[in-house]
Amino acid sequence: MKPFARAVSFATISLACGPVWAAGPESSHFPPSDNDHATLSPPPLWGMSAQWFATMDRQAAMLERQGNGLSLSYLGDGSALAAARRDARGTVVGVGAGGMSGRFFGLEASGLTPLEIAAIDRFNAPYYGMVRDASHAGVSIVAGDGGRLRFGALSGQGVVLADPFGQAINDRSKRFLSSAEFEQKMGRAVGIVSVGVLRENGSMLGSQLVQALAFSTNPTTTFTSLSVGYALSPSSSLVAMASSGRTAGLGATDSLLAQVSEVRTVAYSFGYSAKQLWRTDDRFGLTFSMPAKVRSGALALGGPALQSPLTGALGDVTQPLNLHPTATERDLEMTYSTGVGPDARQGRVTGAMMWRVNPGHDATAKPDWMLGVRYVRGF
Repeated sequence: MKPFARAVSFATISLACGPVWAAGPESSHFPPSDNDHATLSPPPLWGMSAQWFATMDRQAAMLERQGNGLSLSYLGDGSALAAARRDARGTVVGVGAGGMSGRFFGLEASGLTPLEIAAIDRFNAPYYGMVRDASHAGVSIVAGDGGRLRFGALSGQGVVLADPFGQAINDRSKRFLSSAEFEQKMGRAVGIVSVGVLRENGSMLGSQLVQALAFSTNPTTTFTSLSVGYALSPSSSLVAMASSGRTAGLGATDSLLAQVSEVRTVAYSFGYSAKQLWRTDDRFGLTFSMPAKVRSGALALGGPALQSPLTGALGDVTQPLNLHPTATERDLEMTYSTGVGPDARQGRVTGAMMWRVNPGHDATAKPDWMLGVRYVRGF
């Protein structure tokens, strides 16, 4: 796309069936158990299909500049920016804002991963995606032949916790992530081991909580992730990611969430990406993934007990709730994108399909699917 071009969607054709459980960008990433079924009404299917395409629209509208060791990626409206500077020794310093951390951290920065229609990167540790619209800063240094060490941090904010009766416990749910990565390239293969710490206040694992369930404590999640990519040819690649995290237990005496045990989460994904299948500018992607799922953990809901018939006093009672769901969500995504006309001067057509089993790791939820076609033209 030419510099400062603006993309306008002229047509979207989408079909969907089944309950679409996902919510907007500030929705909870804390997978619900079967006993903790979501009560919020699902958003309109048309709105969900538009949300699924938003990631690819963002990728198509991204402007790139490179030269003299400096690389710059940005959106024309100024909502997102990532810059990196490489010196003569190979040291790279990167900064950015607007949720652009995937341009510097993890396998997403390698260019091997498929196009995605989900709002969260499938091939970076899912904990990066829990810091929404993050600002990031990092440094990458050479570590041996084909090796690199990256250190960095992300910071972001969640939604305002509304309190109609006064000041909220936490005005904003703030999230901070610090990480270290070791990357090794060996011929056509690249492997990345990531370790990090996610710190939050007012929420847990990126979740959105109402005031009665808010925390005044600061949950901490430590995680480890392994990402690998292999270039089958100059135009095709296989990629995979596996991640595990542990959130320390905590107590919240000022909340209906009286106690939360240690929580362990896991996630994985596999993908295939290919370019120039039938045209010089087309791209095909296939992704199979399991979003972050609680492997073990429980919480205790606190509240008043029934009045004692003997003393007339009210006592406190806690009710345990298992956070480990009995079902597992599995997502299958397929995308294809190609330009229209010479050098894509007449726009770009993108087709996408998503099929989800047990959305939200909910055993009672029916599978849902989405099929869509979008035409975008810049001018």
